[in-house]
Amino acid sequence: MTGVERRRERSDDENLSILEEAAVVGAKVADVARRHDIKPQQIYTWRKKFAAELADPAVSFLPVALIASETSSETERPG
Repeated sequence: MTGVERRRERSDDENLSILEEAAVVGAKVADVARRHDIKPQQIYTWRKKFAAELADPAVSFLPVALIASETSSETERPG
């Protein structure tokens, strides 16, 4: 090997662009990674990173229990 191998710093926009390319139906992560001279694992790492950053903290699920009210049982008397 000649020269010093350096780590390339990409902007978040560049990373997102690569992720969009990998998300196209029929695209293979290994092929996308090869085109951009990165390892496929890097794409999976970015997916996790951006999924956590883009998650909406205001969205949450709450448990719900449906309870029949007394008025509904009175209106449903057999004929």
